[in-house]
Amino acid sequence: MLDRLTGGWYRSTPHRVRNLSHSDRLSFPFFFDPNFNAQVRAIELDWVKGIHDDKSERWDRASVHEFRGTYGDYVLSKVSKVFPQLRQAVL
Repeated sequence: MLDRLTGGWYRSTPHRVRNLSHSDRLSFPFFFDPNFNAQVRAIELDWVKGIHDDKSERWDRASVHEFRGTYGDYVLSKVSKVFPQLRQAVL
């Protein structure tokens, strides 16, 4: 979502559960979500000159920059790929 809001300036860190570094690691995730009904649109940043859309590199081949709608629409579209009945339950 931060990738979408900042026009690609801030990219998501790859999520990896396995620790392959051979040293101990502590992880403290922090999740901050917009309001479910908030419209998702890019923040105007003067220094962002173009968007690097990495959809060809993503596992789901989805582009966060092509999305239009609310944050709730975004979350439901992602989660309903795994739990299709959830969309009907929420709406």
